[in-house]
Amino acid sequence: MSTKVLNIRYLIDLCKQLRGLDNDQKDDFIRYNVRYYQLFMTIALSGGCLAAIMCLYSDYLLNGTIMPTLIPRLSLLVPLGIFLYINKKISNYKLSIALNHGMLHFVLLSTIWAVYYLQDKTYFAAGAVTIHIIMWTLGFSSRIKDTFISYILYFGFILLSDTFNHYDNMQIILALNIPCAFAVLFAQIILTLITFDHYLAIKKMEKETITDELTQVGNRVMLEDITDKANMKISNPSALIMLDIDHFKNVNDRHGHIVGDNVLKYLADYVQRSVRKNDYVIRYGGEEFLVILNNCTIEEGTKTINKIRKSVSTDTNSPVPITISAGIAEYTGDYTTALKLADEALYEAKNSGRNKVVVNA
Repeated sequence: MSTKVLNIRYLIDLCKQLRGLDNDQKDDFIRYNVRYYQLFMTIALSGGCLAAIMCLYSDYLLNGTIMPTLIPRLSLLVPLGIFLYINKKISNYKLSIALNHGMLHFVLLSTIWAVYYLQDKTYFAAGAVTIHIIMWTLGFSSRIKDTFISYILYFGFILLSDTFNHYDNMQIILALNIPCAFAVLFAQIILTLITFDHYLAIKKMEKETITDELTQVGNRVMLEDITDKANMKISNPSALIMLDIDHFKNVNDRHGHIVGDNVLKYLADYVQRSVRKNDYVIRYGGEEFLVILNNCTIEEGTKTINKIRKSVSTDTNSPVPITISAGIAEYTGDYTTALKLADEALYEAKNSGRNKVVVNA
């Protein structure tokens, strides 16, 4: 963990960044935490269940027998088995969080059930505090509001159980548990910011891996990821566009490679701003770019790239005047073929006058 997360100002900055995320980004952050820490959660909850069952020994010391509390303690094995089975099937992070907290409350309820049969119920005050350890652990992959709701249920169950368990030391139980709840909630706020710092670092590394260093659009690594057959991220249909800067070698020869690099950065940025958020712009190689317009027919894609082509040729913000040529084909399930057709169309555009779009249907 970076030492900078211990800096108060940095924590405040992280808090501002976290609050500034849109809903999709927040979902991605929580989903990342759940995916990353779920095995840890499973082990912690299983350990909590085991600890609750092992309280049969303390039951024996208090009652002289384990028979009255045997069923309440062992009843945890049923929800634990269901938890372990369902946990493998769930992909929705919200359901995973609910399942985790639900399992925690089964530990509490089985404990309350067992306490009903104990002759001396005063030790419940200390026993209930151990639930906070598991609650703190769940904070790694829970939203603060999830923990807050879970605590409302937690104290609700304790107050309800007092109607039949008749705790002699209810004030002590609350006096011990309420401060613990505030401490856990405060710790989770800090913990959330720390995991957010880790999340930002991971995202930065991921972006650097899949981003072309010069133009800051996607690179071949990103392309391999989005076109992986097992996890295809291109919608059907989509428009695949191969575009190329006309006479780019002349730009480098006349103006130098620094200007040439600026032209590449300009075009990449212009195209990126001209397409939608769910589209992809990839630097395919040299001055060639691959643009993937998701959920887009070849007719719509042709209009889009023609608009970009015309705007680029007259844009005064370009480092030097340039034109582009493009080839377009429609993806309908066969990426390799669509890419080949788009490349052939680009070749035709370059060899038939340039500054044009050729459609290869």
